[in-house]
Amino acid sequence: VERRRRDKINNWIVQLSKIIPDCGADSGKSGASKGGILSKACDYVRELRQSNQRLQETFKEAERLQMDNDLLRQQVEELKNENAVLRAQLQQRGLDGTPEGTPQ
Repeated sequence: VERRRRDKINNWIVQLSKIIPDCGADSGKSGASKGGILSKACDYVRELRQSNQRLQETFKEAERLQMDNDLLRQQVEELKNENAVLRAQLQQRGLDGTPEGTPQ
């Protein structure tokens, strides 16, 4: 029973050494220590958590910028509509409505 438990633990440590960057190369002929593999696994999990946190912050910022962009697009459309109304009013009064040298 104890032997099977140790074999299982050793197998999982070998699996970790294969998926943790810079750990598989160490487990070549000389073999990395179990403690070294577990230490690198902990470091890697910390790196992944930090990376995940940065990605979440970047995503939130992108969402905020998208909302700002949508609001600005809406404002541009409203200003275009207002501009068109004002130009129509100027034309009704017989005025051109465009500054000289500026295309419509």
